[in-house]
Order: sequence, then structure tokens, then C-alpha cells
Amino acid sequence: MASNQNWNSFNSQDLVYWLATVVLLATFFPVGLFLLLRKLLGGGKRSQSAVPGTQGITRQGRPVDLSRGKGMTVAGIAFAAVFGIVLVTALPILSMGAGFLTASAILSPAIGFFLAGLAMTWVGTQRNKQAKRFRKYLALIGRRESVSITTLAQAMPVSFRKACHDLQDMLDSGILETGYLDMSTARLILSDEGVQEPPQPEERAAEPQEEAPLDMSDDNAVLGEIRRLNEDIDDEVMSRKIDRIGEITGKIFAFQKQHPNRAGQLRSFLNYYLPTTLKILKAYARMEEQGIEGENIRSAKARIEGMMDKVVDGFEAQLDKLFQDDAMDITTDVQVLEQMLEKDGLSGGDGMTLGG
Repeated sequence: MASNQNWNSFNSQDLVYWLATVVLLATFFPVGLFLLLRKLLGGGKRSQSAVPGTQGITRQGRPVDLSRGKGMTVAGIAFAAVFGIVLVTALPILSMGAGFLTASAILSPAIGFFLAGLAMTWVGTQRNKQAKRFRKYLALIGRRESVSITTLAQAMPVSFRKACHDLQDMLDSGILETGYLDMSTARLILSDEGVQEPPQPEERAAEPQEEAPLDMSDDNAVLGEIRRLNEDIDDEVMSRKIDRIGEITGKIFAFQKQHPNRAGQLRSFLNYYLPTTLKILKAYARMEEQGIEGENIRSAKARIEGMMDKVVDGFEAQLDKLFQDDAMDITTDVQVLEQMLEKDGLSGGDGMTLGG
């Protein structure tokens, strides 16, 4: 209850201070400017006490100060309002006597203060939003010593990069008293123990190495993987179909390089059909390696062999579809050429011929 009363008291004092500052800026500018600068440069007393709702529940160091952003916003609005009124009032009068350019030159200080007020308003608004984000980060972190940056970003919600930037600002400014961003694990670590080194190779239990995912945009890697799978598979019928798949895939990649603006047509092919086909062929190669023909392996291999004709047909249809627009353009050109030849009597009929 006491903290709420103090908070309300601070709000009331700030409101009175800013109202007085705005009035003095409009009526007695030097005093108003002095009060404004005093507030902006020396008004950080409130930062010595924690913002209500953050004490005792987080790993917070220096408290989040919401007053600075609000103060700059109010000051910016005051500047923009006062000097906006000056410009609106004085510019037409001076323009009538001295011309618009001369009047603008005379009022250039007022124009500068007006633009500075707009800039202060924007900066203050951004600082206020940042302070609110910082308070939310503190609430989400709570008392934990380690938290996923991705989890924080999703909970805010902001992008992963924005979350990293905000958290680093909180660490640099002392809002988070100690810790660091561990980008190797994408986690925020709030302890003074430093980076934890991974165990040495001899201490680590032997684990199977996971195969790195294949980059479908790397045509050389994809075509190399198709050739490798073809070498691993002994079945001659399957090998011929894989050769055809590799040939068509190479032509599709060549088309993509020549027409980068048509990449959208290949999204499904590159994101699903091609990687799924390679996954199925890898499974077929592994089953062939077993050297036995149990019911499960025989059934699965027969299923794959039976569907490869459909896969080849699908790849051929994808390649043909890429040339659909070109075929339509060529058809249109042929029709126009035939019509022009017929119109000018050059079609080889009873009229003129190319030979004269």
C-alpha cells in the first residue's frame, strides 16, 4: 500500500512540474527552458528507488526508470506545441512583409526548436516503450539463473534479434546486475560463474553423429547427394529412375538460376517434393545394405519401387510447368506472325510470295 501511495505521489509531482514547465515555456521562455533542462539532466532521483512491482521478485539490479522517457515525451510535446504556435502565428505575418524565405530565415531558431520537439517526442516514446519491455523481461525472468532467449522473445513477443538487443542493453545498463548472453546455447545466463566449458572429448559418451540437413538451395550439394544415393543403390531399375530424377533436377536448378524472379514456383518442389524424395531414397539404400529380405524390408522396398515412376512423372511435370509461360508467349508470337504474313500476302498462298 505504501509503495502505491509513493508511486501516486511521484506521478502527481511530475504532472505539476511538467504543467508548470509548459506554462513557463509559453509565457516566460528562459525560466521554462531552465526547468526543462533541469528535469531532463537532473531528474533521475526517482531511479534510486525501484519501480513498483519489481522489488523482491526478480534478479533486477538497477531499477527500470519509466520517468525519463515520459519526461522527454512531455518536453518534446511542449517544445513542439510552443514553437509550433510561434511559427503558425509569426510566419504568415513576416511572410507578408519580407517574403517567405526571409521569414523562414528569421524564424529558423523557432523551426529548429519545433523539429527538436518532434524528435524529443519520438525518442521519449521509444524510451518509454523500451522501459515497459524491460519490466516485462524482468517479470518473465523471475528468479531463474538461466532462461532461453527464444522463449523470452516468443513471450514478449519480439524477434529473437530484438530480444538479444534488449537483454544486452539491460545487462550493459545494470538493470540485470550480472550475467551474459550465451549465443552458443541461445540462453540468458544470470550468474557470475562465467562460461561453462563443454566436457572434453574423452569425457563425453560416444554419441551417433547426426547428419547435417542438406541445403536445398545448393544445387551442387543436392545433385551430388543424388549421385551418391544412386551409387549406393544396386537395383538397376531404380538406378535408371534415379538417373532421370537427377537429370530433371539439374534442369530445374538451371532454370532457377536463369529466372530468379520465378523462385516462387519452386517453393513446394524445393521444400517438400525434393527433400522427401531424397529421404525415401536414403531409406531404400539403408534397407538394401541389410543384406536380408525380411517381410517388412521387402514390402517397404516394393512400395518405394512402385512409387518411383510417379515421382519421375511428377518431376517431369514440374519442369514442364516452369516453361508454361514461355510456351504461351511463343504460341502468341506464332499466331501474330501467321496473321501478319496472311495480311501482307506473304503466307505462300495465291498472293505475294517472299520471292517477289
